[in-house]
Amino acid sequence: MGRGLAVCLLVLLASACRTVSANDRETAAVHQNLAKQSLSAGDFRSALGEVEKALEADPGNAEALNLRGLLLHLYFARPDEAIADYRKALELEPGFTEARVNLGALLVAERRCPEAVPLLEKAQGDLLYREPYLAENNLGWCKYLMGDVEGGIAHLRAAVAVNPRFCLGYRNLAEIMDGLGRLDEALRLLERYGKECPSEPDADRRRALVLLKQGERSAARGAFLACREKARETELAEECLRQAQLIPEQ
Repeated sequence: MGRGLAVCLLVLLASACRTVSANDRETAAVHQNLAKQSLSAGDFRSALGEVEKALEADPGNAEALNLRGLLLHLYFARPDEAIADYRKALELEPGFTEARVNLGALLVAERRCPEAVPLLEKAQGDLLYREPYLAENNLGWCKYLMGDVEGGIAHLRAAVAVNPRFCLGYRNLAEIMDGLGRLDEALRLLERYGKECPSEPDADRRRALVLLKQGERSAARGAFLACREKARETELAEECLRQAQLIPEQ
């Protein structure tokens, strides 16, 4: 081995194994808090920049890795990098249930349910986790996608039982009921979805589609118009208006 290469390897090793001081951890905590503030304000790029600074100060900060994974997952469409961050966070803190649920949710979104289910089932065992309905929802949707319809429904019902204001749970249950032809149940669930998230136009759009299947054309038209009003100047607003215009006024 040449001397130059040996020196290079030693430098890399020293960098990888550097000691993180208390001051480094404090610096990381400051940037991490700034990242959370930016995220709450909807400034995702600033949030990512701050979390990168946190990880420069403390590369082994599992919470910062989880936060970066969340940003990459939800706001930057970088699933592979997000998965790597979630996995690294779990390597550093095997009991980090939030990172486990986030990883499971991303794997569900990527239709990688066989990988997601063990993670989500393990998350269910953490009685101190404050948002168990998230694990139940993702586990339920995965079970449904894998063909276990009743198992999926059971987990989704558990999700909304734990958190009665969990809109996504009602939406997912309604989609399953609609697919099964259980339209009355689907409509009831969509009405609850709209009640818990009254500003969400998707609830009105989905309700309108079920009403059309039931032959309730006037009510469906009203729901499409409600969707259009809430969605404002978006593609969804245009689609809901187009659908409403296809139904003659009565």
